[in-house]
Amino acid sequence: MTHPFFGPILRLRVTPDEPEAPDAFVGGPRVRGSKRRHGDAKCAQVRRLIETTVLTYGEIAKQTGVGRASICRWTRDGGWQRPLFAPRATDTVPSARASQKLKLRKLAERLHALAERAVRELEAQPDVDIDRLMQALQVVKMARLEAMGRRRPRRHIDMPARTGREMMERDAAIRTALKEMRRGGVDATQIPDDAMALLEAAHTPPERDHPALRPRGSRRR
Repeated sequence: MTHPFFGPILRLRVTPDEPEAPDAFVGGPRVRGSKRRHGDAKCAQVRRLIETTVLTYGEIAKQTGVGRASICRWTRDGGWQRPLFAPRATDTVPSARASQKLKLRKLAERLHALAERAVRELEAQPDVDIDRLMQALQVVKMARLEAMGRRRPRRHIDMPARTGREMMERDAAIRTALKEMRRGGVDATQIPDDAMALLEAAHTPPERDHPALRPRGSRRR
């Protein structure tokens, strides 16, 4: 006999999560002309590992089959946040600890951001400033040349920081970069101070005695 004020007792059962669907874009037919190698399921799998585990980018690449460069780009463009003690990507290392190679690799991105800011400032002005317009044009050309990539001679950075020889090599590298940019159509006399500062900083090796480069002690738990 069922009580009129109480319903029947229901038995609840917890079922395990369904496995993620395989990526239909990996190993399967793709749309002709498409450059997309991975589908949404693979992207979701990478994001879950990025945001919920402390695995390195190399370990995530082995588990998912996605290259480390793609993982870094997805994480940066999507704004994915890693756990507190998870390893960070090389392109997110602070500038004080970044190597010269990393600074040169990030130079194109910083010049591109500087060019976009200059264009926005010009668009916000009611009158056209010819000098500012020429400076913005030079920054756009510099960003384009850096994005194209050029082979630079290797520099020895194992010597003590801020020596006379190192400063001479730094100045020579800056002059070489300016010559290459002039060949690409950049007017060196119209380069703004912000863009020139980025160029000089990219060709300057990090200081050996910088606090960020000192060895860390044992971490307390």
